[in-house]
Amino acid sequence: MASVYTASSVADIRASLDELASRDASVTASLDSLLASQKDINRSLARLDLARAHLGAQVSTTRNISQGMLSTASSTATQISSAVRNLDREQAAVKSTLEVVEQVAELKSCVLGVNGSMGAPQDWETAANYLQRARRIPDSVIDGAFAEEIVPTAEVPDPPRQTLDAASESLCGLFLREFEKAAQEGDGARVTRFFKLFPLIGRSEVGLDAYGRYVCGGVSSRARTNMNNATRQGQGGMFYANALTKLFEHIAQIVDGHEPLVERHYGPGSMTRVIERIQIEADLQGGIILDTWAEEGRVARKLTDVRSYPFNFLVQSFLPSSKPSALGNTPRSGSPAPGGRRSEDDAVDMKEVDALLNESGLMLGRWALYVKSGFSEIASSNMRRFGSLSNSMAAPRHLLIVLPTTLGTRAS
Repeated sequence: MASVYTASSVADIRASLDELASRDASVTASLDSLLASQKDINRSLARLDLARAHLGAQVSTTRNISQGMLSTASSTATQISSAVRNLDREQAAVKSTLEVVEQVAELKSCVLGVNGSMGAPQDWETAANYLQRARRIPDSVIDGAFAEEIVPTAEVPDPPRQTLDAASESLCGLFLREFEKAAQEGDGARVTRFFKLFPLIGRSEVGLDAYGRYVCGGVSSRARTNMNNATRQGQGGMFYANALTKLFEHIAQIVDGHEPLVERHYGPGSMTRVIERIQIEADLQGGIILDTWAEEGRVARKLTDVRSYPFNFLVQSFLPSSKPSALGNTPRSGSPAPGGRRSEDDAVDMKEVDALLNESGLMLGRWALYVKSGFSEIASSNMRRFGSLSNSMAAPRHLLIVLPTTLGTRAS
């Protein structure tokens, strides 16, 4: 915009004046508009003042209500909440008391049931079931003063813990005697019956030990029968290898047939204890077979002969050739010609060595199959869970001695 004070001509002055007149008209119109709306603004301000007065009254009323009614309600709510918490605690205490009372009633029922079942009825299954139910009751309840006061009766005056322990001990001895009697008589049904009762009275280890002895007795009896009754004719010189094979097959059948029963009644992994005893018996019976084989086959003597075999013909074959004699038909010392190696052939009979090698190889093959069988899988899984069973899964000592020595002789 051109300023009047800087105008240099009349035209500039007139342009400035026109602009000033335009601005004056605009400002005058704005002022007229504001003056025209002043009455509306005043009315709005009056309404605001009136609303503020009403709002102040509402605030005062609300404050009075908060200080009067709501504070009382808050206090009442706090009291109700505290009462509810107290009620919950009392309810929990009542439930706990009822639970203890029910457990004591269950304990008393079990004690009386065990005593009654062990009396004239001699219902051992029922007595064992009562003991199993009693074992589910917490020790704090069984040994508590309330149970010791309520449970004893004229028929069973002793404290519940003493009664249950005495009953468990008595039943354990009775089950063990009946189990061993049934095992001696060969009564498989009674053996199974009493075997299933041991875990119910908390004597699983006793039952597994007794069952292990029973199974090992069967293994020992079968092994002795195989050694005593089997004839060596018609077995191709493999009598002891076949005896060892039958031993391994019998053990595999026992483990495969008995493992489900043991696991079902004694829990997963319980077969470990039985397997330990079976493997000890397998070591014993297998050792008897191998010792008899080594003794009757004179394995130690043959091993000594093999180790001391001079190989004269092999040695002399590297020596310079001697001049032929005048007759020209005298065999040299150590010659394979007839009469040249009689002493060596008398010392080591290669047919006998070959037979020993074949039988020992068959034994090692059967042993390797036994290790890889289902028995080995069960043993390995239990070893991973409960530690090693034994060191008896190593190869038999006689076979480890015979095989490399005879192999070297046979190769020569």
